[in-house]
Amino acid sequence: MTDPAITSPRLARVGGWFGIAGPVLLTIYFAAPAFAGWPYAGGTDAQLMAYARSHETLFYAGAWFQVTGALLSVVFFLVLVTRTGKGACFIGQLATVGAALLIGVVVIEAALLIAVPVAAAGGSAAAVSTAFTLSNGVFARVFPLAPAPLLFAATGLALRFTSVLPRAFGPLALVVAGLFVASGIAAIFSTAGLIAAIAMSILQEVWIVAAAIALLLRARDPKGLAPNRG
Repeated sequence: MTDPAITSPRLARVGGWFGIAGPVLLTIYFAAPAFAGWPYAGGTDAQLMAYARSHETLFYAGAWFQVTGALLSVVFFLVLVTRTGKGACFIGQLATVGAALLIGVVVIEAALLIAVPVAAAGGSAAAVSTAFTLSNGVFARVFPLAPAPLLFAATGLALRFTSVLPRAFGPLALVVAGLFVASGIAAIFSTAGLIAAIAMSILQEVWIVAAAIALLLRARDPKGLAPNRG
């Protein structure tokens, strides 16, 4: 018997809208600091303390936007894998592990972001500097090495030979996974690699939004919901 979740138009619509809303929230998270004088290159302990105290809301809001955006995106990926009919097999399990790793990394960074204004309120300059440094440079180097490529690779494999999305999305997801690994390795050794890893974050959002729109369009046609081989 076919799992009703595989052909449910409602689940497809929910997943599609989550796949659009998630990247929107993440875009806000990544873009907002650029308009608030974010000290990307760091600063002295006194400067970071002053910034954290004057931009307390930015840190809390940033943590919320990041976690919520990532969570919505992860749900979208799991909906995609479920709709392929591979949710309970090894590929589906890999996607679940990738999703868990991604949320874990995101929550850790969000906690570090929140720690900055909390430490500033407590007057601990050393804690502010440490939390700020960890929340700014570490995530961009960890994210491309395991959580992102695993989730994209598993989703790409699940999408192969199915009609859940147009056929190009499966191979493109595998390409994104490979580029994530390459940029993640490069980010460890060079600033150019770090920039490439950040660019990959933008590329992944483009893939997610495009896939979400395609899923919503398929949801309008019941014949396009089943994971047909082809």
